[in-house]
Amino acid sequence: MIGALSLLFLASWAWAQEDQPSGAGRGGLSDFSDKAVGTAGSDFLLMDLGARGIAMGGAFSAVTNDASSVYWNPAGLARVSRFSATFMYSRHVEDISSHAASLAQRVSDTSVLAAGLRYRDIGSIDHTDDAGNTLGTFHPRDYVAELSWGQSVFDLSDSEVEVNLGATARWLHSDYLLQADAFATDFGLQSRFYGWRFPYTLAFVAQNMGKGQKFDQVRDSLPFRARLGAALSPSPSLTLALDAILPINNRPHGALGVEYSLPLERRMKGAVRGGFNSLTVTSLGLATGFSAGLGLAVGDLSFDYAFVPFGVLGSALHRFSISFNLPAKLSQRYKLR
Repeated sequence: MIGALSLLFLASWAWAQEDQPSGAGRGGLSDFSDKAVGTAGSDFLLMDLGARGIAMGGAFSAVTNDASSVYWNPAGLARVSRFSATFMYSRHVEDISSHAASLAQRVSDTSVLAAGLRYRDIGSIDHTDDAGNTLGTFHPRDYVAELSWGQSVFDLSDSEVEVNLGATARWLHSDYLLQADAFATDFGLQSRFYGWRFPYTLAFVAQNMGKGQKFDQVRDSLPFRARLGAALSPSPSLTLALDAILPINNRPHGALGVEYSLPLERRMKGAVRGGFNSLTVTSLGLATGFSAGLGLAVGDLSFDYAFVPFGVLGSALHRFSISFNLPAKLSQRYKLR
């Protein structure tokens, strides 16, 4: 399994390098290190989506199992029982905000089709010329449209192992006075194991492979990123998760997450979540690595909240998600083990 994931990672990275600018950060020794910061464009693709995964520190590639899998790991779509929808609003620093929505529909016993939309609004910025004269204002925006497929692989699955694959095709458009488009793809894998004392999941996902945006003369690289994830369920109420994240434009880092859920009433369940992500610890301080959140499921609706401190920047991110997940039909195929 690990050998196969390593080969997939190397192949994905090699493809991501094709037709990219040469020099530091592009096929050089500084890739996958802190020396590569700023060497890739389309940074909005790295903004995590879904308050549940964000509250768990981003350690979510082996946990995701609803419509938000379009972003985290498309293989997780294969675990959607019937229909899933998720919507998120996030307020960032100053006037920057982002919105995201994704829908997933089971189309057969083995397949799930999904689509997603993302939008980032940077707010109003003064437009000046080379001499500093104000020419008015402009409003930078980013748009992303995604189409995903999740597939259960029966030929590799048995009573103790379940293998799911997934892929995402993505179109992105940015308007910063100049406009640019790009196309990208993701590939993901989830393998769930039931033969051990506690069920566990291993995951791999390669994100943002393809050609980047070109605003003028130079085409930017896409922010390729690979994830290796694992999740363990010591009890039906407790999930522990771990992700190793390798971004081409930054140093490798890790994420840890925990989720504890508890029934409140017959059709109501609460959840407490926490996480740690080491990406910003060096640049913004230890406090920015921590995250926390709450969840409340009422019938088919789920409400999730995530809190992430911004350390020396003196603020915090508050993210809210609403999810709608139709339960499984009577068919045994759709029931969770």
